[in-house]
Amino acid sequence: MSNQRPRIVLVGAGGYGRLYVETMAQRDYGADLAAICDIDPHLADRIPIIREQSIPIYPSLEAFFANDTADLAVLVSPVHFHTDMVLLCLAHGLNVLCEKPLCLTTQEAETMRTAAQKAGRFLSIGYQIDYRRDVLALKQDILAGRFGAPKRIAVYHGFRRGANYYARNDWAGHITCHGREVFDSPFTNACAHHFQMLTFLLGPTMRTACDITGVQAELYRGNPNVENYDVAALRFKIAGDTPILYYTAHPIRTECWGPVGVMEFEKATITYTGEKPVFHGVMADGTPFDYDAVAPGGDMQKLVDAITATVTGEPPICGVEADLPHIHAVRLVQQNPITPIRPELVEQVEQDGDCFYFVKNLEETLADCARHWALPGELGIKLG
Repeated sequence: MSNQRPRIVLVGAGGYGRLYVETMAQRDYGADLAAICDIDPHLADRIPIIREQSIPIYPSLEAFFANDTADLAVLVSPVHFHTDMVLLCLAHGLNVLCEKPLCLTTQEAETMRTAAQKAGRFLSIGYQIDYRRDVLALKQDILAGRFGAPKRIAVYHGFRRGANYYARNDWAGHITCHGREVFDSPFTNACAHHFQMLTFLLGPTMRTACDITGVQAELYRGNPNVENYDVAALRFKIAGDTPILYYTAHPIRTECWGPVGVMEFEKATITYTGEKPVFHGVMADGTPFDYDAVAPGGDMQKLVDAITATVTGEPPICGVEADLPHIHAVRLVQQNPITPIRPELVEQVEQDGDCFYFVKNLEETLADCARHWALPGELGIKLG
């Protein structure tokens, strides 16, 4: 593009999208927030910076394109709107940064990827961990064979979620919304980042993730008001029959549980902790290593990289290819039955102006499963 500053249209600013508004107001990213698309007529009242900076608000993308255009679209809308919005933006010649999950079928993902190629534009996904420079350094070492082949991986991660979380929209915790699949769950949405990161780290190239060949799943519902599962214990298989065990849940007492992960390779074992992962490893000969010297980049590196890519034409690291295995995994998992957790194990608690359902000792139970590389049923644990 020319030397002009890229113009950004933000689609969805009432929830997570608000972070984009506030972030761009606090720092100059070398681009301008030209417009916002949001259905809330009172958005500017709730986010005063919009009115202070005279950012126009349109009720839809169609209304925006009837009056204006941009260089980059940032989509922070519900998953069931993503495909139509991505295709519309690409048809108007915009690059796209779409928040996760991109979509729920590999067919939709391929359609969007093809449309981006034909338009000569990029489609990047907002899995922010993939953009961290320490994660990319670790991936480079894995690809270079420094650690040998992966043997097995186990990670647990959860967020406490109550009635307010599920009441914030009409799709949270649902399998479908207005007849369209949403599959909302901790694995699909809130705790998707770290599983996707694992597949990304093990992908055969810097821009791809490893294929999922199968899954064993135990899915549970702790909150009786949720349609979909809110507890999952999963064992995936990737190439070479390497298992990835992933445990995630919402009906927990701990506000943020984990993530804690162990990745065993032929020549090394790597552990990590933290929502912003910190990696430490030990080679087979006992030599320790870490990635602390690698500056990870900013919290909104995905936005920085999307703006840079809009200027240079070099696509960001996390595109459709890096998301396809997670999209496939979500559908594989969703095909399994959901078991209600036994009522005597569930406690309803009013706390901090919210209503929670807690499964007794769930964090300890799933962490113990991770230590034993097992699903609950394999250890004789009866949750349902």
